[in-house]
Amino acid sequence: MLKLTSKQREKLLEAIPLIAVYVAFADGSLDRKEVDSAKRIANLRRFSPVKEAEIRKYYNEALESFDDRFYRLVAALPEDNDERTQILESRLEEVNTIIQSVNPFLRHKLIQSFLSFAQHVAKAEGTFLGMGGIGPAQASAMKLKMFTDSESL
Repeated sequence: MLKLTSKQREKLLEAIPLIAVYVAFADGSLDRKEVDSAKRIANLRRFSPVKEAEIRKYYNEALESFDDRFYRLVAALPEDNDERTQILESRLEEVNTIIQSVNPFLRHKLIQSFLSFAQHVAKAEGTFLGMGGIGPAQASAMKLKMFTDSESL
């Protein structure tokens, strides 16, 4: 994977479950469809021929421990939605700090991958009878505003 310290590497591997939980809980509840969609999309990215090799490798590593990281994260979060959101945003900001040290091209690709992943998670539940709509809270969350890509290509 990318050249990072072991602590940075661990935090970066948490990004996929963090994004999944952040977007899924944006509306105040966690839906099984969102969890399943997150795992399915992350799994597909492991094999995508259009993704950079480093990003495929990242998804391979992140998916190896996805379930464990995801469920530990969910279990440790508070019930209060505002407090939960604040914690998740703070942890995602830490991930953003880490990826700022990555070369600009790869950083851009990784952030674009995170944004696409978040959008797929948001679309999983839908708002009207599960028909693919995205509610306002999830629409806002899937933008992942804590990730900055200002110095990229």
